[in-house]
Amino acid sequence: MKNSIKIDELNSAIMDSLETYHRDTVTGLKKITNKGMKDLVSNTKATAPVGNRSKHYKDSITSKTQSESSFGISKLWYVKGPDYRLSHLLNNGHALRDGGRYPGTNFIGNAVDAIVPQYISQVEELLRNGKGNS
Repeated sequence: MKNSIKIDELNSAIMDSLETYHRDTVTGLKKITNKGMKDLVSNTKATAPVGNRSKHYKDSITSKTQSESSFGISKLWYVKGPDYRLSHLLNNGHALRDGGRYPGTNFIGNAVDAIVPQYISQVEELLRNGKGNS
């Protein structure tokens, strides 16, 4: 961009700057979101309880993109197949057949609590600078 512009060109210069900021910001936000979701999936897989079953619950943990546009991205953490029913029970606890109680591990909440502050600080840094550092 030039150091000086004519008054007739001011509108287009401002629009160019805003479009560049928007493009850089959305691109950076998508990168940060993809990395944050990848970290969340790997963290929950690492901390998920492992039982005596031949197929482990943690193997069904994954994520997918719900929507993506020129304005942003939306990701979803989920558990595939029939194992999705176990998420609430393993995270929050449940009664056992013998009358005992499984206390739950809150592994989902702990993983989210570990990822969200870092995600928020990266988004704030991106919005301050206008360019992604990841």
